[in-house]
Amino acid sequence: MEAKAPDPTEFRAGQREQWSQAATGWDKWSELIERGVAQVSERLVGLAEVEPGGRVLDVGAGYGEPTLTAAGVVGADGSVVATDISAGMLDFARKRAAAAGIENIEFVESDAISLDFPADSFDAALSRWGIIFDPDGEGAAARVRSCLKPGARFAISAWAEPQRVPMLAIPMQTAMTRLEIPPPPPGTPGPLSRPTPEAIGGLLEGGGFSDVAAEEMEVMLDFDSAEDFTEFIREIAPPVTAMISPHPKEVQDEVWAAITEAARERAAGDGKLSLPNVTLLASGSA
Repeated sequence: MEAKAPDPTEFRAGQREQWSQAATGWDKWSELIERGVAQVSERLVGLAEVEPGGRVLDVGAGYGEPTLTAAGVVGADGSVVATDISAGMLDFARKRAAAAGIENIEFVESDAISLDFPADSFDAALSRWGIIFDPDGEGAAARVRSCLKPGARFAISAWAEPQRVPMLAIPMQTAMTRLEIPPPPPGTPGPLSRPTPEAIGGLLEGGGFSDVAAEEMEVMLDFDSAEDFTEFIREIAPPVTAMISPHPKEVQDEVWAAITEAARERAAGDGKLSLPNVTLLASGSA
């Protein structure tokens, strides 16, 4: 049986709750994550042509990236507005900014489709694995474009096809197989919803952006063991936990154990796990 597309309002409400619950996990694992993906923030900032003194919008900023990277580039004469659907994630982003002594960031709780800024408010916009979670990605992109200066660049990222993103494929495919969950309809919002250059570029084009270009980048995430990997996924990945958590505890335990064993198959002789993942980046002009 084919899964039904989600109701946008209900989906966003679920996202808000799930990501707020995951905020403590992102706090716990942030150093490991940034060791692997910091270069994505740096590349997005470059693609968006962020410059000293500029004003930048970060959509779906989560725990503060690429917000903090952009804030360092714009400097004291510039500013960044970090938006996210989750108050819990923004609280963590504020903590990270304060710890880094960064003061040129404003934090705004909002989903992407509801952003409300005047025209010509920003010189650039960013979204690292953020806007792809909105049920109306093209509409959200159009909302972002409405507050950018003419010619300003918007740079976003998504994950590639599942087979090229084992960090997500291992737990998601294991859970779907064990729980007999059908694949979501094409385009269902989530980390794998824009898995090709055409799909991620199409999100920007659908939002009215021009001169759209896409590229890919490999990021490596390293774990001390398969057990650490499973703990990581349990604590930072709402799309996975949302599939598993409705089931009885014994079923949940069995699925998580299966995920650990699937991850162990990718481990080295010392038990450590290094997962290369492909991310896609796209940018376009307002």
